[in-house]
Amino acid sequence: MGKHKLSTDSFLVLPTAVMHEQLVCLASYGAILFWLHTLAALFLGILIWVHSSTNTLVLLVWLVGIALLAASCWWSSSHFQMDKVAEEVLYARVQRYVLLSTLLHALWGASGILLFVHQLEVVAVHTAVLLLISLAALPTLLLSWPIASVQMIAVILPMAVMLLWLDDPIFRLLGLVLLTAAIMVVLASRPLAQLMDSFQLAQRKLLEQMNTDPVTQLANRRQFEQHFKLEWRRSARTREPLALLVLGIDQLTDLDLSEQCLIALARYLKAVVHRAGDLVARYDDRRFIVLSPTTSTDEVARLAEKFRHEIERKQLTCASLAGLTVSIGAASCQPQSSHHQAMAEDDVHDVAYPALLLKAAEQALQTAQEQGGNCIVIGAVSI
Repeated sequence: MGKHKLSTDSFLVLPTAVMHEQLVCLASYGAILFWLHTLAALFLGILIWVHSSTNTLVLLVWLVGIALLAASCWWSSSHFQMDKVAEEVLYARVQRYVLLSTLLHALWGASGILLFVHQLEVVAVHTAVLLLISLAALPTLLLSWPIASVQMIAVILPMAVMLLWLDDPIFRLLGLVLLTAAIMVVLASRPLAQLMDSFQLAQRKLLEQMNTDPVTQLANRRQFEQHFKLEWRRSARTREPLALLVLGIDQLTDLDLSEQCLIALARYLKAVVHRAGDLVARYDDRRFIVLSPTTSTDEVARLAEKFRHEIERKQLTCASLAGLTVSIGAASCQPQSSHHQAMAEDDVHDVAYPALLLKAAEQALQTAQEQGGNCIVIGAVSI
């Protein structure tokens, strides 16, 4: 997967299904981390308030800040358990969680300066609490090792610097021990992060095998259906058209000939379908399907004719067949969303409307084949 950056870039290149699985695991720690941060802050706050003359307002603001940020992280992570969301929504949730959790750990680190008490027993407890909180950043390894490391260092470094700054040798020794412990925790977490990388890579390869047609190396029907639903919801939100093209090879005689024709056509489609959001897939034994977002009825008609003409002109060869031609059925519509569609993936509105677009393209292909092949038909969608 390459080296991590100081961001979630490495995590966000994973397939959506793998990302969601990792995020659900992270969300399972939400309640535990909330209570850990809140109770630890309350305990430390009471200890400092009893043993020192620390400004009560500063202490109260710090406690409220910890509680609010911990609650925000819990609330943010709870949204990871909502299944089957668009990629851009998933990305936004990840970035929001990273920001909130980093601010939370930075606020803990600030306590090493704002709430510092020059009493050995209080400093010892404060140090132990900060070490515990630094370990609480370990679940962030599911997203990124650098981010988890930054959060752990942000908790411990201010307190360590404060202790090393003092003239008292005992405090300096404690600061050195604290800094050494932080470095050891960060370094020890690296092998765990590498192990997670290995698992994610294995998951990615497995998903690629599950979503790829073994003959043509294109996306299979399973991947198309997943991508189709995501693009439908995105187009419904952005109020942009969505188009489908279903291609069927006209000359299919025996199995050997068919496979070679499928491979030849797949290579052509893979070379020309490359816009962001576009997807070409093997739909079944005899047909291919192309998903084309932001494509109107007029545009999909021109695109279909371009495919038909270029395939005929290029004379794609397979076995004893001098060239192949295709029939194309296409359709475009403006996807519609509903309250139920936004709330539940399996709601009837979420499958009925996309099914109408798919049915229109399939019926258009059937009409094109009945007309003798090597032609295009644009289907009408009624929603």
